[in-house]
Formats: sequence, C-alpha cells, structure tokens
Amino acid sequence: MVFMHALVVALVVTAPAKPKPPAAPVADVATTKAKEAFLTGQRFYKEARYADAIAKFEEAYALKPSPVLFYNIGRCHEQLGDVPKALRSYRDYLRMAPDAKDKDTVNDAIANLERRLKEKGLQQLLVFADPPGATIEVDGKALGNSPASVELSAGNHRLVVKAEGFETTDRSFVMQTARATEMTINLRPVAKGSEPVKVEPTATPTVATTKTDPGPPPPPPVVTAEPEPTKPPLLFVTLRGNAGVPLASPDLTTFFGSALVGVQVSHALSFALGGLFVRGGGVMVRGSFVPFNATGRLKPVVSLEVPMVFGPPFSLGVAVSPGVQFDVMRWLSLGAELPITFFPVAPPGAPGFYIFGAATAAVRFL
Repeated sequence: MVFMHALVVALVVTAPAKPKPPAAPVADVATTKAKEAFLTGQRFYKEARYADAIAKFEEAYALKPSPVLFYNIGRCHEQLGDVPKALRSYRDYLRMAPDAKDKDTVNDAIANLERRLKEKGLQQLLVFADPPGATIEVDGKALGNSPASVELSAGNHRLVVKAEGFETTDRSFVMQTARATEMTINLRPVAKGSEPVKVEPTATPTVATTKTDPGPPPPPPVVTAEPEPTKPPLLFVTLRGNAGVPLASPDLTTFFGSALVGVQVSHALSFALGGLFVRGGGVMVRGSFVPFNATGRLKPVVSLEVPMVFGPPFSLGVAVSPGVQFDVMRWLSLGAELPITFFPVAPPGAPGFYIFGAATAAVRFL
C-alpha cells in the first residue's frame, strides 16, 4: 500500500500538468439526470411497479420541474387505487399546464374520481393561501403548508389559516360532496402598530444572508424537449368464451368462442375485429366504450357488436354487451360480459333473441 501511494505522488510531481476538461454545465447535468429518472419511471409504470414509478417521477420533477410529471404521478396513484392523491396530482397538472392538449381527458378522469369519492360520502377540499407558506388546519387537524388538500364528509367544518406577520383567518364552511371544493385565502398583513417587536431582529439575519449571496440565482434552464405523458396501449388481443340461452327456446343453449384483435383509440374507446369459433365459422366487429373515461383497475365497459356466421345457416346478429374489466397487470386484463343479442337474420327455427354470459381475457401491446 505504501508503494502505491508513493508511486502516485511521484507521477503527480514529475508528469506535466494537463488542462482540466471543462465541467459540464449544471443545467445540462440536471436535465440528463431528470430524463434518466423519467425514462426509468416510464419503465416501472409499464411493469406495473407504480410506487417505484412515482418515486422516479418525483425525482425527475425535483431535478427539472415539468407539469407532465404530475400527470404521470396521477396515473400511478390511480392504478394504485389512491383516489385522493390521483386527484391532487391531476389538478396540479392542469394548474401548471392550463392549456394542455389533453385537458378534456384529464377533466373527465377528475370527474370520475370525484364520483368515486362521492359514493363513499366524501369529497376533496383544496386550500390555497397567500402567502404560500401559510399553515392550514381543518377541524383542528394540521394539514401542513399551503397548498393543501383533505377529504371531508358532507356537513359543517372549520378552516384556520395562519402565517407569521399576518392576521389569522378562521371561518366555518359547509362541505358538499357533489364535487371538489377549492378555497383561496388571502391573509392580511398585521398592521405595523400591532406588529410584535421581536419581528424586527428576525428579519436582520435574512437581510445579511442576502447580501452575502454572489448575486441573483440564474434563471431555471429551459426544457427543450418535454417528456411525453404515458399513453394507453395501442394494440390488444381478446379471447372470449360465450354461453347463451335463448329466452324462447331454453333447450337450444349455444356455446361459442371468439378471438379479436383491436386498437385502443383512447383510454375510453376501442375497436376490434375477430373470428367466431362456431359451426361454419364467422366474424365479429365490436366497438367498446369505457364510461366516464374510467382508468382505474376496475372498469365498466359497454360494447356494441355485429356477429356474423357464414355457415350454411347464415345468421347476422346485433348485440349490446355491458360488462367489467379488471386490470391484473399493465398488459393483461380479465373481464365478464353479458351480451344481449338480437338476430334479425337467423336460421329457420332458431330464436332471434339470446342472452349470453361471457368470460374474457385481453392481452395488450404497446
């Protein structure tokens, strides 16, 4: 160990001095690290590691603030079933990006989450205060500094907002559960005549510290390429097994399966085309709609279908298929449906009206 240390010292003494490479700008380092954290968060999201994805998106925001990160954090909280945190993240996203292209979609998601809170008899209260560092209490419980949010039941509640050097605001309010409530409180500064003497010495160190600064901090670097929000999968394959009983002739129970390939247009809308595994074979076209843009793990689904069978007894059916899907993973969902099918063209003697029970499994691809 002594020899190695001596050798290093000798090299330092005898070797000619080399100019140091210029250090990378701090802004570039922060941008690079933020991008790495964002990409890692996207990968975790696709792997259904939502808590890990949130940590990476928050790390990226600390390095390079960007509104779209709040959108992705909201998506993760929604997948985890944390409705309050998902709501807060979506609202932070729209507050920072009021002209976002997906504003309507995010508002639909917010409305659906508010509906889910309402079903529990709760709704979200958001409080914004000026000055921003004001402390907020609701019903005697401290929520921290502004802005803050809390979920409340319907009825009477009490809000207290206070900050040093400002008059305290204490007001009662009635909480409604139809939708979230936002309150903005502007605190008034304490009059100079009533200002405590101890406030003056407190301000002195702050002024001294400011004078020792080398100068105003540099402006935040501009993000030239803002990361895109996570998008829904584009392609999917669905397998379905049906068992149907016609109301007119219960003895003619029908069994068949189907496989469809589809395209996810948005979180709420998809189209699919596939084949029917019945005698003679056939095809089926369907379009599905997820009500209220529900993007949680459990989704209501309504499908319109047009099944066609091309065997010797040709038949043509039109169906409405309500059901639910449960996202087991990012790429896999299981579901149950209840297709109600009418056959305007049916084989001789066959009933024209069926009610089916269907089990589905869907595999999604990016």
